[in-house]
Amino acid sequence: MRKTLDSILEQALQEALASLKGKAKDMVEEALDQVLRARVQALLEGEGASTLAPIPTLRARGKGKAQAQAILLEAAPVKEESVPAKAPRRRSKAKGQPTPTPSHPDLEDILEGVKVALQKYSGITTPKGKGYPDVLFRRVRKVLEHARENGHHDLALLARSALAHINVDPKGVAMSSWQYLAGKLGLPVPISQA
Repeated sequence: MRKTLDSILEQALQEALASLKGKAKDMVEEALDQVLRARVQALLEGEGASTLAPIPTLRARGKGKAQAQAILLEAAPVKEESVPAKAPRRRSKAKGQPTPTPSHPDLEDILEGVKVALQKYSGITTPKGKGYPDVLFRRVRKVLEHARENGHHDLALLARSALAHINVDPKGVAMSSWQYLAGKLGLPVPISQA
């Protein structure tokens, strides 16, 4: 059964290739015919011109169109009621407070996103009866605060990495401390004092 299907497919492919070769040959012949006609016509119009008329390339055609449009724009009457261009608006920055930009959202926005992402663990509790979303949120919040204190600027990327680690092992992260998650993310972990 499979051999017959393979042979049918092979035959169909060969017929399709032959058809495509024929169409491609016709297209090339048609294009060459048009070029030949244009050159012969240029020779006949030139009557004894020794050089063949060059066929404009696509780039030359584009330049010609652009020049024609520029001439039309210059010849077009200018409206007297033209509106002056407005200057771009500038935002004022308050001194001492960095304004969050879309690429660097503030910690509260990131934590809201984390809280929403952790809602998929609702209904699961730790052995002590605490909900996974609350426990995991506290872990991530503490890790992000620790990262900000240590000078990390891309907290959103760090939050995504933390969520990825939580997605792989939610129980392991929930049952351990925030230092465990910080270590998994490559952050410096403070040494606990015994």
